[in-house]
Order: sequence, then C-alpha cells, then structure tokens
Amino acid sequence: MRVTQNTSANQVLASLQTILKRQQTLQQQAATGVKVNNPGDDPVATQQILHLKSLSAASDQFTRNITNGTSTLTVVESAMASMGDVLARTKELAIGMSSDTNNAQSRAAAAKEFEQLRSQFISLGNTEFNGKFVFGGFKNDTAPFDLTTGAFSGTNDDIKVEIARDSFVPTTYSGETLVSGGTPPGSTGVDIVGIFDNIATALAAGNSAGIRAELGKIDDAQAQVMAGRAEIGARMNRLTSASSVNDDMKLSITQVVAGLQDVDYAQVISDLTKQENAFQTAVAASAKISQISLLDYLR
Repeated sequence: MRVTQNTSANQVLASLQTILKRQQTLQQQAATGVKVNNPGDDPVATQQILHLKSLSAASDQFTRNITNGTSTLTVVESAMASMGDVLARTKELAIGMSSDTNNAQSRAAAAKEFEQLRSQFISLGNTEFNGKFVFGGFKNDTAPFDLTTGAFSGTNDDIKVEIARDSFVPTTYSGETLVSGGTPPGSTGVDIVGIFDNIATALAAGNSAGIRAELGKIDDAQAQVMAGRAEIGARMNRLTSASSVNDDMKLSITQVVAGLQDVDYAQVISDLTKQENAFQTAVAASAKISQISLLDYLR
C-alpha cells in the first residue's frame, strides 16, 4: 500500500482533531462540573439520570403533599381539641344545673352560657383552612353546619393526599361522624348538637332530671371527639414517618445522580493537562512531518 503525503497529513489532522475534541470535552466538564452535558456524552448514564430525576421530582411532590397534609391535620386536631374543651365546660355546667336547688335566675344564666357553648361548638365544626372546610368532605367550599340548626350539609368523604407511590392518607375528617353521629343524627354515634338542644329544653322547663339524663351522653360525646383526635394523631404519625422515608430516598437519589453526573475535578484537571501536553506534542510533530518531502528520501 502506498502512503502519500496527503495520507500522512490527513492522519496527523485526524489525530489533532481527536486530541482537540477530547480537550474541549474536558474543558467543558471543568467549567460545568458535570460529566454528562448532552445525551451523546453517555447515553446509558443519561437514561439513568433522567429516570432518577423523575423520581426526585416525584419525591419533591410527595414532600409538598406531606407538608400540606400535616398542616391540614394540625388544624383538624386543634379544632377537635377545642371541641373537647367545650364539652368539658358543658359537662361541668350541666352537673351544676342538674340539682333541683337551682332557681330560675341561675337557670337563665346557665341557659345563656349553654347557648354560647352550642354556637362555639358548631363554629368549630365549620373550621376552615386555606379556603376549605375541613369537616365538609368533598363539599368543602361551603360551611358544613348550619349555625342555627346545626344540621350537616357536607359529605361523608375523605380528602386524601399521596405521600408515596400509590400510598394515600386522609387529611380531613367527617363532620357527620364527629358532630352529628351519623345520618340521621345520632344513628351511629352521639348527636352532640342534640345534647345542647335537650339541655336547653330541660333548663327552660326547670327539669333537672332531664339535664341529668344528658350527662352520660356528654361522656359519650367526649369519647366520640377523643376517638377522632386519636385517628388524626395516627395519621400525623404516619405523615411524619413518610416524611423521614421520603427525605432518605431523596438523599439517596441525589447521591446516585451526583455519582453519575458530577465530575472528579482532580481527575479532570489531570486529564486536561495530559491532553494539552499531547496536543502541543502532536502539533510540534506534525510540523516536522509536514516539512519532509519525496526529495528527502531520494538524497
């Protein structure tokens, strides 16, 4: 095979271009800090990075869901705690009014306080967070309880958030279960608003026995609210656990992506120095080769 000057020149040029391309790649890596700037740099690593980044984006969404869910459940639990306080005062007042020794004046004063406690309890049933009523189910854009009658108009559904892939946690609680005790009221639990109404009727009639009859129901109402708080507490614990798992997963993903994408600066600088030296050497060699002609071989 005959090797001409053009062949030699083309080979030298190809070698220089290869070295220069590698040098430019290393310079880009040193400037950006990443090994994979384009899919063509490493197709396999690119596919892995894209998949991991999609998992990272999903993890970020789960984090937001957990944060929002925790905030909502905190509001729900706070409302339930206040309901418990109202019922505690209701029981205390009812015990005081259950005696036959109370006169009309004391019963009238108690009736006014019971009315305020009733209104406060219903208002707590209409607790709102971020423009949504937390005890209204799917119908959460309007107050679920009528302030006058205490009638429930929401739905018995849970609003759920996704905290991990295909894993959901309810962030609301049924006002129908908590306050009304089912539909019709009192069918599956205690109709708490009904207790206030019965006490008001008994007070107006001076019926101490009627008030005493409600004391056991108040205990049941307190247990009903406490059961709701226990459920909310369990959900919050689950969100806390999910948040920890999600944070660990996000950290692992970040570390793997860094291993695939981030450069080893010491190695890059070393390789870049070698390529620059190789380029300078190749340029010098090509200059000498280009000066040789056929006449040099005929001498």
